[in-house]
Amino acid sequence: MTVNALSYLRSVANDIIGGCTFEKDTAYLGENRKRRLLLPSGDEKYGSFWLRDCAMMTESGLIPDDTLKEYVLIFASHGQNGGDGRELKNGLYVPPYAMCDHLNYDGGAVFYPGTYSSGDDQGDGRCGFLPPLGDNYYFILMARQYIRQSGDRDILSVPASGMPLITRLEKAFGGYCVDPKTGLCVTDMERRAVDWGFCDTMIKTGYLLMPSILRFNVAKAMAEMTDDTEKRERYLHEREKIRRSVLDLLYDGGSGWLWSASGVCRQHDVWATAYAVYSGVLDGDESRLNKTLSAIRDGYISSRAVRNGAVRHILTDEDWSSDSAWEMTGGVKKGTYQNGGWWPTTTGWYIYSLWQADREAAISCLRDHIAFTAAGHTDGTPYEWFNPDTGERSGLRYGTSAALPYAAAKRLAMECPEAAEITAEI
Repeated sequence: MTVNALSYLRSVANDIIGGCTFEKDTAYLGENRKRRLLLPSGDEKYGSFWLRDCAMMTESGLIPDDTLKEYVLIFASHGQNGGDGRELKNGLYVPPYAMCDHLNYDGGAVFYPGTYSSGDDQGDGRCGFLPPLGDNYYFILMARQYIRQSGDRDILSVPASGMPLITRLEKAFGGYCVDPKTGLCVTDMERRAVDWGFCDTMIKTGYLLMPSILRFNVAKAMAEMTDDTEKRERYLHEREKIRRSVLDLLYDGGSGWLWSASGVCRQHDVWATAYAVYSGVLDGDESRLNKTLSAIRDGYISSRAVRNGAVRHILTDEDWSSDSAWEMTGGVKKGTYQNGGWWPTTTGWYIYSLWQADREAAISCLRDHIAFTAAGHTDGTPYEWFNPDTGERSGLRYGTSAALPYAAAKRLAMECPEAAEITAEI
């Protein structure tokens, strides 16, 4: 059967978001009652309210305004650390105003991956000694998404645990592990922070690409949300500083790919390179952009980066060793999860970037994704990740794997109306 690709992706996103929404007994915003929460997957693989996944799914524009507003205020009220740092067991530390990784239904904030404990024991450092850097920025992007789709700027003055939302957003942007000279996120082995949640089992040091791109995007978001002209200019200046620093310090001129980190795991990051193009980091630098687009095209044509419309973190021929795609991991088996699995979450970023290099290749990639999703519908597609060589897969009916490809396709159709007419076979 032939379908309109954009309409099909929207229907899948609607269906999966609905299947990821569960009624839970909660203790949020001063009320103990049942709430419908958007969880990462339809199989409840992750049994908590994840900030990052929720924020990423809201980019689809399919979350009702009143629901999204409540989610923003829940995370603002319960998910942000206070103004004092918090010492945890095993050398872990929660910096002032850090955002949680996920929020338990009882309102307890969990700042580290790999645990559901909101107390003083939240891990042993395998997932970092500081919380993942991306969550502060996803909190801001969620708030910006709400304002963009609802037009409600009054939320910025709404108190969240005694502090106006805009102040909490400003504190989140201030963040931690930010190099003031470059504007980039940075960490070291001694007090390591995970760069972001979809790489939280990998160990990276130095300047970090993905959270720096998030910070680049969030600087623009903060400029949109502030009413202070001086602050707006500062945010935009910071955004431009981050752009220059990414290109100066994390761009590989030999290949066109961007480095995931400048220290440990200084490897070409397929996901973050596509996201850099999607975010406009390379806009205005035609030579570098064209080289990157050529690399992205080759990554698809050669099947080194994309298979079945899903994207691998690392190019298949650039794995660090026979045992690991990344230089240093937290013990994840190669070919699984973040260490060589294939993920649809970033398919939309890749297709958007590929469209600028080779439209026929982009259409082919989109059709690959739709065909694989349609064929596996009764088995739980779109998955969180899968391995086409072994048949392993995990995370059934995964939210970001449906929402983000649709969000990117919708954006592409708005910018290039001919993209809205693409068809696919299911």
